[in-house]
Amino acid sequence: MNTQAVKDRMREKKISGPMMAKELGMDQSTYYRKMQKNGDEFSALDLMVFKRVLEMDDTTAINFLLS
Repeated sequence: MNTQAVKDRMREKKISGPMMAKELGMDQSTYYRKMQKNGDEFSALDLMVFKRVLEMDDTTAINFLLS
């Protein structure tokens, strides 16, 4: 995951870390730990939530979430 690009997109959409953690159904500390590890520990379902919440089309999602 390109965590910097995801964080930038979150800022654009005015979505905070705590808001994203809630959407993902996880504790904030778990969310931040996974982000610190370059997003490698997020599940495929988590990535689908990122895509939906950040309103990404398929191409953007691939570039941001699978890079």
